[in-house]
Amino acid sequence: MAIITSRTNENGWINILYDRCNSCGLCVKVCKDFSLIMDDNKPVVSNFPLFGCIACGQCMAVCPTNAIEISGREMTVNDRIDLSEMKDKSSYIQLKNLMIGRRSIRDFKEVEVENALIEKIIEAAVSAPMGLPPSDVHLVVIKGRLKVREFSFDVIDYFRKISWVFSPAFIWLWRLFGKEAYQVMKSFGQPLVNFMTESKEKQENYLLYDAPLAMYFAASPYCDPADPYIPATYAMLAAESLGLGSCMIGSIHPMIQYGAKKLKQKWNLPEKSPAGIFVIFGHPKYKFKSGIRRSFAEVAFIQN
Repeated sequence: MAIITSRTNENGWINILYDRCNSCGLCVKVCKDFSLIMDDNKPVVSNFPLFGCIACGQCMAVCPTNAIEISGREMTVNDRIDLSEMKDKSSYIQLKNLMIGRRSIRDFKEVEVENALIEKIIEAAVSAPMGLPPSDVHLVVIKGRLKVREFSFDVIDYFRKISWVFSPAFIWLWRLFGKEAYQVMKSFGQPLVNFMTESKEKQENYLLYDAPLAMYFAASPYCDPADPYIPATYAMLAAESLGLGSCMIGSIHPMIQYGAKKLKQKWNLPEKSPAGIFVIFGHPKYKFKSGIRRSFAEVAFIQN
């Protein structure tokens, strides 16, 4: 039985090229679906997998002789990338320094983001791990300061349309969902929406800050709610490495999740999405000379 997503309802297909196979068994060891087993000292496709091949590509990626080809579920053998050709691999120190140096950027130069940089960001983001392949994350790219401003104002107009949600009486009802939900709505949600609508009257964009580029990573109803946040993070790190600034904007998706039909149709946003995040990008207007140390609420070690 195939695992169904919005993109496929079929299993992947595993082809073993035995003239290349050295019977090392690595493909069997990495397949956690049990789609492959060893039989008579050679890998064969199992008749009793857990779900059926999901085209994760693990067996194809681990094979030292390129003896396995996966097809189906939006994958082909052409999706295999030769890692031996990748000479430039960052060390932990380089990666950590990149992460520490990244700041949330909301002030941008009036310069558009080049298409080549956008393509590189997407290329890095799509490499992020996914819950179940093929990825069910939808990406919407809004390019150009004027388009980003137009979209921002459309969203703020929708905020105004549903402003009753932020009335004192309605916010009081959030107590039914717990003290924390009520406090977040009262201390953050209500003031934020009021500020956004007032700022728009002055033609000021404090939603997406007139960034020259915005990307919306949205989950489909079939995938894990965490899935869009991972490629969004990859995109931010890629942008940092390319000299761009970025910032996650989490205030839009919760507001449009269950409505905003006309807005979604105009901007080609997924109609149904249980989770999503916007990220803005651009050339930073200001340069930060220091990083800021952060901490978790708690780090609990559970060990033998």
